[in-house]
Amino acid sequence: MKIWLCLYALIGLLVAPEWGFCQYEQEDPQRYSREGVVTEVDSVGSLLVIFDGMEQTRFSVDSGARIQRGTENIMLDDLESNDTVTVEYYKSPDGALKATSIVDNNIISDF
Repeated sequence: MKIWLCLYALIGLLVAPEWGFCQYEQEDPQRYSREGVVTEVDSVGSLLVIFDGMEQTRFSVDSGARIQRGTENIMLDDLESNDTVTVEYYKSPDGALKATSIVDNNIISDF
């Protein structure tokens, strides 16, 4: 009888999800990078569409995404059609491409 109680207690400890023994840490999603020309920007809907010479790719821009032109941080609505950008992104479980970083490769010179 004592053995069964100990066995049940041990099983309970190992499988109880709120104690975290059987939980595993979720890995960060795989990151990708794509360069292309901006064809559409929707700052209200947090959407960016680029054309890489072969196909158009639609990104949902994360609220915490870093958007830069040179060393300057800019906003999504600062991007314009025909800007060449590099987008770092991941594929969410629902299949959407989520942009986490956008770099505008068009360096505007003050000269």
